[in-house]
Amino acid sequence: MGRWIMRPFRAEGLRFQKMMGCGRNFGLIPDLSAYVFLGVWAEEKDARHFFQSDRWQEICKNTLETGTLYLNPLRSHGEWDGQNPFATPAVARAAGFPVAVLTRATLRLAALPDFWRHIPQARQRLKAHADDLLLALGVGEKPFTQQCTVSVWKSEKSIDQFAYRQSGHKEVVRRTRERRWYSEELFARFAVVGSEGQFNGKPLLIENVATE
Repeated sequence: MGRWIMRPFRAEGLRFQKMMGCGRNFGLIPDLSAYVFLGVWAEEKDARHFFQSDRWQEICKNTLETGTLYLNPLRSHGEWDGQNPFATPAVARAAGFPVAVLTRATLRLAALPDFWRHIPQARQRLKAHADDLLLALGVGEKPFTQQCTVSVWKSEKSIDQFAYRQSGHKEVVRRTRERRWYSEELFARFAVVGSEGQFNGKPLLIENVATE
């Protein structure tokens, strides 16, 4: 199943894609039952048409649940496979609306022990902000070395409180620079413009989403 769904898709308007596996509780142990598909589309209608396609429906019929987030880029920096697929912001701001954050990095082999040693602390920092956090996933393209996180927050203010006003997170950011953990990295924020399906047995309903 895993190898089959990792094959690249061909679809109209699909500009960038990644099928990624999930880690249990942001850790090293993979969750072989869960996957995340990331697609960058020319238009929303292209994405919705793809999700009705035979190949996608073939995947979905073997799942217990599926959930979809529709996102518009706010800002991003860095590269993913030598490019920034989110370089052109679709909306200017998302004040007061839910915001998704994506971080992606390729780890240097020498940095692996140091990086993974700090994951439990990062997990605890997220738990400390559970009231503002709507969803969080640890995913990856390749085990151990190419990692990605996806999180959805109630607002940009919530993200800023976590990222810039919390000493633990700022210390980790400083350490990544000093110890050169990553050979490539990307950070992006998105306005949540829609959601559907289920996540962890509950409706994936992100309320008060931004209007396009």
